[in-house]
Amino acid sequence: MIGAIENAIIGALRARSEAGELGYKYRLLDTYPDDFDQYFVDKKGQIRAPAAWCTFLALDDCQDFGDGQGVQGIGRFALVLAAQNLRNETATRHGGPDGQSEPGSYQLVEDALRILSDNWLEDEPNVRLIRSIAVAGVRLVQRTEMMAKNNLSLMAVELRCTFPMGRFSSEAEGFEQLHIDWDVPPIGNVIPPLPAARADARDDIAVPQ
Repeated sequence: MIGAIENAIIGALRARSEAGELGYKYRLLDTYPDDFDQYFVDKKGQIRAPAAWCTFLALDDCQDFGDGQGVQGIGRFALVLAAQNLRNETATRHGGPDGQSEPGSYQLVEDALRILSDNWLEDEPNVRLIRSIAVAGVRLVQRTEMMAKNNLSLMAVELRCTFPMGRFSSEAEGFEQLHIDWDVPPIGNVIPPLPAARADARDDIAVPQ
């Protein structure tokens, strides 16, 4: 569920971008890297903005309801948005003259909030929320030397949603009989490919019902 929600958040941005509703298109949508500076090195500084990365932060206030309902909690996710502009540092935040073809990081945040606030992510498979996404906060990511060198401005949005973790059923169907073959060296008959047509040892186990 956690990974599905992370992908669904990115998917919500991708859908609006590909539909042409934003006035610009995301050029990179991905999960957030463990080490952002190393990510720059691996990409050789070629970050294709506008860009967004999403990652899971924590699961808080977990409750186990029992009676087959399982555990539910408040999931916290971070969405990091990146804008790039070669004009100057201010333009990376404010955008270019028309505000659309060169969106700044502020514009990316405002659009992301419109898309994700109160979003149930219902268009994505394997996602079931108990409460829709809520925006918990927005902050400017401190500019590193690598970010400045690449004319980037990053903003981080914290998102929260409540979802169930589920439970394994105690009434899951089992099996009635188990058959096992062993190919045992050095007795012989151990010639690839395995398993051999005639096993060195065989066993059948009946499971009591």
